[in-house]
Amino acid sequence: MDIRKELDEIVGKYELVKRTADRFWKNYDSYLEEEPEESREFGFVDRDSVRAEFYGYYYGVSNNLDFEHIKVYVDGYRKGDGKCRAISFWCIYRMDGELFDDYFVVE
Repeated sequence: MDIRKELDEIVGKYELVKRTADRFWKNYDSYLEEEPEESREFGFVDRDSVRAEFYGYYYGVSNNLDFEHIKVYVDGYRKGDGKCRAISFWCIYRMDGELFDDYFVVE
């Protein structure tokens, strides 16, 4: 089987893109609540101040993780700021669709 096709099937079967987008919003809402001063300083005041876009997904094997994984990326952009990414977000999933970890970074 073609590795790309197999990867696409796993991502689709476990709804990894949708799940990652959902986790982006959960993390974003937590960020607004937990870091109100910082978030306002960066121009994030509510969901209407950011635009989330699916960036891509990758199959990975690395020295840092001792298992095969799929990393799914969603980028956040300040509305009205064009294409300058302001938030990097990604989830790492095991090959069976189980979430391993996620990362939310405001740049």
